Amino acid sequence: MRPGNKSDKKGVKTIAVMMSATVIAKLLGMLRSVLQAGAYGTTPEANAFTAASKLPLTFFDLLLAAAVLGCFIPVYNSFAGGTEPSDNRKREADSFAAVFLTFIIVACGALALIGMIFARPLVSFIAPNLDESALALAVTLTRIMFPLVIFTGSAYTLVGVLQSRGSFIAPAMISAISNAGVVVYLLCIDRSLGDRSIYGLALAYTLSWLVQLLTLMIPLKRSGFSLRLSLDFKNPALKKALGMAPPIMIGSWLAPAGTLLGQFFAARTGVAGATTDFDYANNIYIIIAGTLTYSICNYTFPKISRLSAAGNSEEFASTVRDGLKSALFIIVPIMSAALVLAGEGVSILYLRGKFTPEDAANTTTALIPIIAAMPFFGVIELFSRVFYSKNEVKIPMLAALCGIASNAVVGGLLVGAGLGSGLGISAVGLANAAGQAASAIVLLIFAAKRIPGLLDRSLLFAVLKLLLGGALVLAVCAGMKLLLHSSPFEASFLVNVGKAAAAFLPAAVVYLVYSKLVKPVS
Repeated sequence: MRPGNKSDKKGVKTIAVMMSATVIAKLLGMLRSVLQAGAYGTTPEANAFTAASKLPLTFFDLLLAAAVLGCFIPVYNSFAGGTEPSDNRKREADSFAAVFLTFIIVACGALALIGMIFARPLVSFIAPNLDESALALAVTLTRIMFPLVIFTGSAYTLVGVLQSRGSFIAPAMISAISNAGVVVYLLCIDRSLGDRSIYGLALAYTLSWLVQLLTLMIPLKRSGFSLRLSLDFKNPALKKALGMAPPIMIGSWLAPAGTLLGQFFAARTGVAGATTDFDYANNIYIIIAGTLTYSICNYTFPKISRLSAAGNSEEFASTVRDGLKSALFIIVPIMSAALVLAGEGVSILYLRGKFTPEDAANTTTALIPIIAAMPFFGVIELFSRVFYSKNEVKIPMLAALCGIASNAVVGGLLVGAGLGSGLGISAVGLANAAGQAASAIVLLIFAAKRIPGLLDRSLLFAVLKLLLGGALVLAVCAGMKLLLHSSPFEASFLVNVGKAAAAFLPAAVVYLVYSKLVKPVS
């Protein structure tokens, strides 16, 4: 975003606040994960909960998540058309929102009912390594948590309304509130329930999504949106949104399919507790990559949807280009540092209680290959929204299918065929990273063809500068770590914190000075 423009400065401040809110939410999410790891480790209870907790949200992600926002935001913002909408157009937009919300509640209710009825075969598929007692527990936990998809779908829709109305802070904060609720449960209630604590944890997760939904009501009311339900299948805007839904739905499958494939391949590596270790690694990755990416992408999406509706191709390309550079400016140095300090990070977060040094080592082994995919994650998140805003929804679908196929093929070769027998659980991480890389490459190829002036020479030079800056960060972190050599899985919490700070802070200073000199983002 170019300095000097008041709206750009306001945008930078908004993104900064959104990112701060996201950081708080993710830190609370990490704390939740840390407390959960300390309480349950990789025990059979933990494995049962991992399988059960993944099912509802994975099903929602596979069937509705991206379709909710990917369909809703472009259609809702098309009523603006890039200009100040009339009162009548605002009413039409809000009428569409009410109809869309009602449809989502009905669809998510049906999905929850199906998940509860078929919980046992679903759990058996996603976690074939569970013994009978763990399987029975996972089935019960799944039935407790499946209703959360109703709250999730409703919350996503209301987030779309708020973001389209220029309200970004409240949507960024809701995850912090729900994560805080689960943290309070783990700190104050979990132990008191004894052998039944795992059921309380499942209920806490479910209620946390209800809290998210209720939290959105206040800013919605302040924005002037009248929340009501209205099921009207003849609504033209709903028909348009539903017509976009199938390819958007498939286009969103990369991340949840990556989770499912990771669980599938991890269970077949022969590493004890591999499914839970991969889950911890994947959670760390999503938290870090999501924190660095979602704020920029979520802020950009309504704007490019309006620009696309108005036919402003030059400003559209410029906005997307600025968004990509801004995302990579943040992602690349963090990725470089995380590659070097992954062991220290995992140990700081998880190495306590029932989470053993062996668990920490396995989680780190799975995490490192996925970390290398962070720039691809940023490209996928941004350019999927770019094509959704242009109603070219089949392109992200094709990219996602290519990514899933790449993940499956690489995982099948490394794990299934035994070609990566010496890699252990890192083979699962490599397969996941390969899937993200393939999907990002497909999106970039189509972007170069479909968006004139987007991938120009200035963008190429900016990306090269950013990659060089990332290389400097990696080199400084690696050099400092060599000077402070010790195994992160044997060191104490304070020693690992000190090592991470001593390696990262000089690298951050080098990157900031480098960025000031070469100006990769202007």
